Amino acid sequence: MSSKRHTRTLIAFAVVLLVCAALTPAASAKSGRRVVVLVSGVAATTPYTTPTKACGTGYPAGNTWSYVRDYLTQRGYEVYTAPASMGGQQVVETTDTYAGPFADCPKQLPARMTINNIGSVDRSASSVARFIQYLHDKHGVTSADVVGHSLGGIIGRAAIREVRFNHVPVRIRSYTTLGSPWDGVMLAAPLVPGKPLSACDGLAVCEGFLKSLLPIPGINILVSNIAPVNMPTWNATQAGALDGIPVTVVGGSYFTKPGGIASKWPNDGAIQLRSALATETTDAVIPHRACFTFPLTHSIFVSHDINAPEDTALTWNADVAAVVAHAIDNSGQALSQPNRVGCQPKPKG
Repeated sequence: MSSKRHTRTLIAFAVVLLVCAALTPAASAKSGRRVVVLVSGVAATTPYTTPTKACGTGYPAGNTWSYVRDYLTQRGYEVYTAPASMGGQQVVETTDTYAGPFADCPKQLPARMTINNIGSVDRSASSVARFIQYLHDKHGVTSADVVGHSLGGIIGRAAIREVRFNHVPVRIRSYTTLGSPWDGVMLAAPLVPGKPLSACDGLAVCEGFLKSLLPIPGINILVSNIAPVNMPTWNATQAGALDGIPVTVVGGSYFTKPGGIASKWPNDGAIQLRSALATETTDAVIPHRACFTFPLTHSIFVSHDINAPEDTALTWNADVAAVVAHAIDNSGQALSQPNRVGCQPKPKG
């Protein structure tokens, strides 16, 4: 074989190797893919969507994540919404204005990968961990940034622990929560024993939300499990799960009450600001965090209830979405930057 032909053959072979390498998950991760997994909260029905396929009518990704998904996908992120339903069954299309509406959606995933957002946090975390394993197996995902809203912030955190414990081959680059009850939900702490609505300290929108939850079978168990009195013990079981993962927490302070009880006010209509900012959560649980506060409500449903625009909600606001994007983009440098920026002081003792 002539030296020129030999050289051309080697070049051609090298090109083939490079192309094959580009198709592997590892090379895909090195190429700059930024995969985002969105995890929904209590009572929210969310269809499974991919970076290229969402629901064709109604809310493209359900009532929680449609805005954030669109914001991120338009900026080049690969966004997947984890499926969620009340009861954890496979998500079905709906015309219900509370649960959606959404239709003409991608083929939905089975119940084993669907969050039961009125059930056990740990079982839902297992569903999310299986979902992340599916993303690896089906879509070649090897690293991801996880974002949780409301109860989804607690579910997502527990899912990260399972991903690590079960050696799921996906590295979690960053974790962001919006209005999540890190230190427990105010709805579970009535001020008057035997009167659940007293947990809202007179806030009508909170009382309405609680009234809608109480009739749901089993919801009282979920709510009591994430009561402020119980969260320190559960949080302690999660120590180590977020080691090496920068965390960003976002809280809403739309509702205030001059002279109100510090454990309740300000809040976003469902979650008190101190809890959303993980004020009582130790550094053993969240080693590195940044905190952001916005005068926003918990969700578009809270905003609807008070006749406010949808962009007054944490999940439907451009400033919040920009914080999410920054947390993703900054994940590689965050751990070398100051800790607890924007956060409330550590609790004493």
